[in-house]
Formats: sequence, structure tokens, C-alpha cells
Amino acid sequence: MAGTRTRRGTVALAAALVAAVPAGTFGLVAVSTYVGFGAAVLLGLVLGVGWIVGVVRLLGAAAGCWMAAFGALLWLLALASVASARDSLILSTSGETVTARVTAAHDRPQGKRPSSSYDVVDGNGVPIPNGTVAAGLHAHAVGDLLTVRYDPRGVAEARLPENVDLLRDGAAALGVNAALMAGTAGLGVAVVRNGRPRRVPWRRGSAL
Repeated sequence: MAGTRTRRGTVALAAALVAAVPAGTFGLVAVSTYVGFGAAVLLGLVLGVGWIVGVVRLLGAAAGCWMAAFGALLWLLALASVASARDSLILSTSGETVTARVTAAHDRPQGKRPSSSYDVVDGNGVPIPNGTVAAGLHAHAVGDLLTVRYDPRGVAEARLPENVDLLRDGAAALGVNAALMAGTAGLGVAVVRNGRPRRVPWRRGSAL
């Protein structure tokens, strides 16, 4: 009987961790959109810590700490992908297009994909809400005129029209969330079948 209760508890914990992924990513983006960024940060800390504690409890301290750290990074990636899809949705449905002028350039030559971002103002010299657009490294210069898609409310980040792709960003958001949910579910199934791992799932120096 005790074993059955333990098994049910493990299944319930794994199911809660799986459900927490989309609830957290989509929920936090909704909170930041309709309530405020500060509330989203506080809620995100609570959910993030709770999710990490849940993974450690599911797998045990040995493997749980490693998996929770890796899972938290993927969770942040999933959150960013949902926020990007939110911006594409807003810009596609209620955004406005304007000819803007570059007032400042910020270069990021490091990394695999060097890029630049550009602060822009409208034709009257008024800063565009959330008006820093991303483009290729040194693609534009101060004083250049750009066609920019922006959100009058300032919720979504302004973008160049060619960077507004709801289908691409929506698919990425769903894909990353689905992958993290599937991975979490897989861990739950493994624990139900085999019990908690007694050590971290890889040895030092071995392939991941």
C-alpha cells in the first residue's frame, strides 16, 4: 500500500512539473503584459524555485540538482520564446508602421551571431515606444531612415517589418515548451519505472 501511495505521489509530482512548464511560460508573459513586469518577476521567482525544488524532489539530490539547473535554463529559453511570439502577435495585429530615424547604434560583435541594435525616433523626433530595433552588425548608421513596426502601447519591442514572423515565432515557442514538457515527462516515467537514480546520470569525463 505504501509503495502504491509513493508511486501515485511520484506520478502526481511529475504531472505537476509538466503542467507547470506551459503554465509558467505563457502565464508569466500574460502577467507581464496585462499586470506588470514587476509582478511577473516576483511570480517567476516563485514558480522557478518551486519547479527546481520539485525536480530535485522527483529525482533526489544527486541527479536532481544537475537536471534542475539544466531544466531551468531551458525554462528561461521557453519563456523568451513565448515573449517573442507575444511580440510578433501584437505587432502583426495591432502594430503600426512608421519611417523612423536612427539616433544611436549599439554593436555586439562578440558571439556566434554578431549584431547591432538601433534606437529610433519618428519623423517628429519623438522616441518610438520600446523603440530599439535589432539588425545585422553595422547594418545601419546614425541618421539612416528605417521602416519600423512598433506597438503604440509599448508592450512589444519594435522590429523591422521583415523580423515580424508570427508563424516562425509561434512554432518556436510551442516547440521549446513541448520539448521541455516531454523531457520532464520522460524523467517522471523513468522514476516511476526504475526509482530515483542513485548518482548523477553521467560520470565525469563521459559524453553527455
